[in-house]
Amino acid sequence: MNFTVMGLWSEMGIVARAVVIVLMAMSMYSLAIAVERVLTFRRARLASSEFAKVLAGLLVRPGNLAAARGIEEKFPGSPVARVAGAGVAEFDKAFDAAGAPVVSYDIVDAVVRAMERIRERELANLKRGLPLLATVSSSAPFVGLFGTVGGIITAFQKLADPAKGGGGIGTVSAGIAEALVTTAVGLGVAILAVWFYNFFNARVDELTVDMDETASEVVDTVIKDGRAQRGAGA
Repeated sequence: MNFTVMGLWSEMGIVARAVVIVLMAMSMYSLAIAVERVLTFRRARLASSEFAKVLAGLLVRPGNLAAARGIEEKFPGSPVARVAGAGVAEFDKAFDAAGAPVVSYDIVDAVVRAMERIRERELANLKRGLPLLATVSSSAPFVGLFGTVGGIITAFQKLADPAKGGGGIGTVSAGIAEALVTTAVGLGVAILAVWFYNFFNARVDELTVDMDETASEVVDTVIKDGRAQRGAGA
């Protein structure tokens, strides 16, 4: 038996070939998701870093929160910017055109809820594709094992059939080698998917911390500016 890749492929049965094709499709899909997520997280990290610098320069001066209005539009790839932008936009609703505070309007609560809504949406976008990676990592070994079981059954059928060389140890060893290929492929696909899944989860956690810290800074500024403007209005 030829133990090269092409040799093993030519000796595989229909079930084993179908399993390998399915595993290759799962692997390619996982790689496509990984490439797309790498580009997304890289863009989000760079844009969020730039946004944090700009926002810090604005918030360092008291009463300057209104100057941050619409700033998130300059950083379209940053989830941190969209969260903070939602808070600033909600803060503007607390005052009328003349700058007087709106009666019975809880500024802090409204800002927090606005940023929470956007934060959840951004987290959902950041996690897009990750459930599929988790599914591939958990199911690929079992798909490969299914092909292995089918290959071993075929090997023992050949062993029991004298017309197909039954009785020789070479028949069994060749059949088992062919069958184990699907398990190896399944494990390889699963390992790759697990690595990607854990890597992207770590990136999501980092951006979540950035969003939470920025939201806290916005809330602190809202409290200070809100008190100052309410005092001026009074």
